[in-house]
Order: sequence, then structure tokens, then C-alpha cells
Amino acid sequence: MRSAGTIRDKFHARRFADYLLTLGINTRLDGGAEGYTVWVLEDERLAEVRAELPRFLAEPDEPRYNVSRAAEALRTAARQAEASRNPPPPPAPVAPATTRVGLMATPLALALVAFCGVVAIYTQFAPLETAPLTRMSIATVRRLDAGRIGWNGLEELASGEIWRLWTPCFVHFGIVHLAFNMMWMLDVGRQIEAAHGTMTLALMVLVFGAASNYGQYIVDGPYFGGMSGVIFALFGYVLVMARFAPASGLVMSNANAVLVAGWFVICMTGLVGPIANVAHAVGLVLGIGTAGIGVWLHHRRRR
Repeated sequence: MRSAGTIRDKFHARRFADYLLTLGINTRLDGGAEGYTVWVLEDERLAEVRAELPRFLAEPDEPRYNVSRAAEALRTAARQAEASRNPPPPPAPVAPATTRVGLMATPLALALVAFCGVVAIYTQFAPLETAPLTRMSIATVRRLDAGRIGWNGLEELASGEIWRLWTPCFVHFGIVHLAFNMMWMLDVGRQIEAAHGTMTLALMVLVFGAASNYGQYIVDGPYFGGMSGVIFALFGYVLVMARFAPASGLVMSNANAVLVAGWFVICMTGLVGPIANVAHAVGLVLGIGTAGIGVWLHHRRRR
């Protein structure tokens, strides 16, 4: 690579380089205090460029130098040819988190499922006002008559029984209720734990569980239970991350997305009986909001 000379004006320097390219001469322009140095990449064309440079400087606006479009077409063709010779490697397929790891690599999700099962066996799906469950509801419930219950606000919680914010998550009222929630914990819960770690899943369960339980209590009282608030939060998180940050490794099929969304709507109608719909809604909103932050952070790290 040799210098053919210097052109003071940037526009003229580019114009000259474009013209040379149409002649099959590759150059490079380097700016400096005295202008733009024209470097000729092939030494055997140096004399030709040095001979042409004075003619160009004498009449830089001559029509024969109006070749910017032709030069750009040549550059585009060169880039395409280079890309065809050296295609980029295909992106590595992203497998679902649950297929990349063994069962014991997601201990918290498995422990939550096991503990819910133990509680179900211990309580026999009994009503909240029965003795095994009086200290697991967010507030101690007592039966006043067939259609009414009573409780003393959140006095137990205020007196230090802080666990009541989370223990309703482990109380289920039937085998179908339990099976549905645990099935999704094994899906979305394990994905999150495998992709983000046990501590992240633990923090999500704590935050989503407390928020959804408290929201349900504020709107509809203490007679509720189940992991559904947490499950809808985890579902919302995985759904958004899978759609907008697929490289995170989280996946959600269209069929599963429709299934859970449909179940959410059916529960809201009341067709399946009394359901903790507020817990579902609070969890879903929190999960989607958390995923929005996750998508932003994910793309920011990849810039």
C-alpha cells in the first residue's frame, strides 16, 4: 500500500476514490491536518493513480467523475460476494431449559412440588377453618354458619406470624387444583430455575406469592389458597421472555399459552366456582412486568 497524494476537500477525496473504484483500483482515505491521503492498495496501480490525481484536482467537478452510484453498486456487490464466500455460522439452537438439565439441577422447583404434596396429604384438602389449616391461611378463619366466615383482620400477621403471607400458596382444595399448579411449576418453574438459578426462582416465589396473596385478601378476604398466583406470575414471565428474548432459553408453546390464557378467562367468569382471581391477576401482571425488565436487560447486555 502506497500513498498517491493528498486531497484537501473530503467530498472531492471521496469522489476521486469512487472514480478509481470504477477503474478497478482499490484505495483507502486517511484524514489528517493537511487533508485526505489517498492510499493505493495495489502497488502496481500506483503510477496510474498518481498520473490521474493532478487531472482530477484540476477539474474535480468534471462529469466523468460523477460515479458515486456506480461505485456504491460495486461495493455492495463486493460485500455480497464476500458474504457468500464466508457465510456466518448458523446460530446455535436454544433448547428449552428443562431439556438441558436433569431433575436434580432444579431442586427448589422440585421441593415446592413435594412440599405442596406433603401438605395435601397432611390436610386431606380440608377446609381452611379446620385445625390443620388454621395457621396456614393468611388470617385465622372461623365458621360462623353455613354461608359465613369470620376472622380478626390480619392481627396474627401483625403480631409476627409473617409466614402467613406465603403459606396459603401450599394449601390446595382438591386433587385437580393441586395437579394443575404442580404441572406448571414443573414446567415454568424449572425453566426459570435452570436458566436463572435457584436464588432467582426463590426470590420470584417470595415476591409473587406475598403480593398475590395480599392482593387476594384485600379484595376478597382470607378464604383462599393455592400456588396459582405464583404460577400465573411465572407463566407471564416465561411467556414474555420466550417471545421477546428467546436466547434466554425460556420457551412457551402457542398451545400452552392459549391453554393458560383460556383458563384465566374461564376462572374470571365464575363457571368453575369460587377462584382466587385477584391472586391470578396480580401474579400475571407482576410476572409480565418483571419479564419486561428482563427483556430490556437481556437486550442491553447483548449490544
